[in-house]
Amino acid sequence: MLSLKKTKNKGAILIIVLWFIVLITVIVATLAIETRVSAKIVSHNKMGVQTWNDTLQALHAAEMELLINKMPDPPSLSQEISLSERKNKKYRFDGRILKLAYPIPETVNVRIYNHAGKINLLRLSKKRRRELFEKRIGNQPEQLDALEDAWQDWIDKDDLKHANGAEKDYYESLTPPYEPRNAPIETVEEILLIKGFAEVFKGMDINNAFTVYGTKFTINPNLATREALMMLPGLDEKTITAILILRREKEFKSHEDLNVFIEPEQLAELRSWINYRYINKYYTIAIQIIRVASEKPIQYHIKADIKTANDSPENTDDADNKKVLKVIQHAYMVTISPKGSNKFPQILMVQPYGILPDTRHNLISINDIKSDL
Repeated sequence: MLSLKKTKNKGAILIIVLWFIVLITVIVATLAIETRVSAKIVSHNKMGVQTWNDTLQALHAAEMELLINKMPDPPSLSQEISLSERKNKKYRFDGRILKLAYPIPETVNVRIYNHAGKINLLRLSKKRRRELFEKRIGNQPEQLDALEDAWQDWIDKDDLKHANGAEKDYYESLTPPYEPRNAPIETVEEILLIKGFAEVFKGMDINNAFTVYGTKFTINPNLATREALMMLPGLDEKTITAILILRREKEFKSHEDLNVFIEPEQLAELRSWINYRYINKYYTIAIQIIRVASEKPIQYHIKADIKTANDSPENTDDADNKKVLKVIQHAYMVTISPKGSNKFPQILMVQPYGILPDTRHNLISINDIKSDL
């Protein structure tokens, strides 16, 4: 009887010991997991701090580049390039990846966009607005009239509705409700709040086509974005691609430079929209973060219809009909206005997750375009 009792006690002790071992194992495993998670959190926080530091360093270097750009070139540099081949250095701010005067981290790419390459919504006449609307929806008089009426009702100071427009009562009936500004628009995105405009510009990166900064409605083809050119009368996809690629080699100084590859009828429609000397005092700096120095920025691809000679078959629907992919790139974007050589620039807008203008033309060589013209 005593032996049986001792056996039961030993069995109970063994069970307790086993449970204790299991408990210790669980605790140790939990601590190990927490340690790994904590290490990852610390690593990500460190990476985030470093990324932000790299972004700010690149942003300040880009601001300095704009200040340096106002200074004349050193005499030695001016003598190296003949006057006929010399290009306006301000045309570097057309969205290309820049090599700055001040060093920046290898983990970032810097682009600068001059707003002379975008259409100024605040400087458009009724006729000009109608031309833009017509480029998007075609010649539909009733819809074009409705868009113009809605625009006027949005910016005028009264609550009197135009024939096909919309005033406070219409916007308050929406979900969520809001009121018209009854003043000139302050941001490009605001036009999507106006009745009918969201449908007209659906699927379009309007920030890359339009601006609210500057003194002219015209755009400079040496600085223009693809999205802005797509809105101009007389231009088609092929002609726009030619403009964006050929300007790498030589700047456009007059209509004669465009007349080489643009039909007279197209140029007649386009003529009044182009200003070859216009340089805006507003800029957007775009900082692209690269995970490591050897990697390219994160990219998302959407199929487009521009032919190129160096496309790979896996990137196309048909290996015999190769197509370039539209590359959508995100960046930290800051719109600024330099205020002189001894003042910080005025920051007008910050877009932490901005979308860069379409860069598909960078995948096409200048020789391919010349052979097609």
